[in-house]
Amino acid sequence: MKYTYILKTGETFPSTKKKFGDFDRWVLNFLDKSDKNIKVIYIQENQELPSLQSASAFIITGSHSMVSEELDWSVTLEKYIKKIARKDIPLLGICYGHQLIAKALGGKSDFNKRGKEIGRVKIKRRAESFNDPLLQGFPTQFYGFETHYQSAVKLPSNAVILASNQKDPHQAVRYSRYIWGVQFHPEFDVDIMKEYILNQKESLIELGFNVEKLQENVARCDISNTVLKNFMKIAKNKKFE
Repeated sequence: MKYTYILKTGETFPSTKKKFGDFDRWVLNFLDKSDKNIKVIYIQENQELPSLQSASAFIITGSHSMVSEELDWSVTLEKYIKKIARKDIPLLGICYGHQLIAKALGGKSDFNKRGKEIGRVKIKRRAESFNDPLLQGFPTQFYGFETHYQSAVKLPSNAVILASNQKDPHQAVRYSRYIWGVQFHPEFDVDIMKEYILNQKESLIELGFNVEKLQENVARCDISNTVLKNFMKIAKNKKFE
């Protein structure tokens, strides 16, 4: 039996976890509830990474850590990503996962010179995305939830940009035939996004954000949530050329 592995790279804020669960639960909320072949591996707990022979797909979550910190568990995962890429196993990275994939495959992730991005933001598809299955069904412009200081600031040479915005040109990227990364959070919902703004209130005010306006602008981003289901379809069919 093969599994889709959710590689969990951290934990959310304690108050958010108490209310809504953690990163892995949010991802599972938007996957097929009938799919029993899904396992969660919490990387920071030094859980052993699974054999690639047992994997049908991987999803790497976001994290409150920074890729540039090069923490031991992150460096181990980075090496593992290289092995996944050589085996053509479908892989989706979310936020931190996206940035780590970029670094693992020859790019660079670091602090975004345009500053922190948070809240419900507008994202625009690139022409290269129109035949890509990850954004199947998406309009030319769509909204996604964001909270990040760092970005994939330099992409590997063979990467294809699928979606961008003014804050980050690498909002969705295809890294190879079966590897994608998204900077936005397809696993967030309205309540989680508002919690993230609330938990960062003091630092956001220091950075010049209008926290009340950020909260008021939070609304559903249903189309961005479909990234997860689209990815699972790709993994099950594995017919993308």
